[in-house]
Amino acid sequence: MIELGKVIVHDNADMELRRCNHRVEEFLEKFRNADFGDIDADVRQFNEAALRDGGDVLGIYEMCSGLQLWIIGNGKQTDVVLP
Repeated sequence: MIELGKVIVHDNADMELRRCNHRVEEFLEKFRNADFGDIDADVRQFNEAALRDGGDVLGIYEMCSGLQLWIIGNGKQTDVVLP
């Protein structure tokens, strides 16, 4: 399980979550359980190295609008943003 630390939901992401009637907790729970969503092989490799060596881990989740929600965390802080 991935530690979240301090969670910061940036304004643009918060607005889109509300517009799509999503709760940020849905996505944070996936992230905590290492379900990183719609990532490609390169991001998967990046995440595996970050989990092993420390560093930022990236989760990418598609929202109802087709926009991507990014969750980036390192165990101390987790940011929820739109790219």
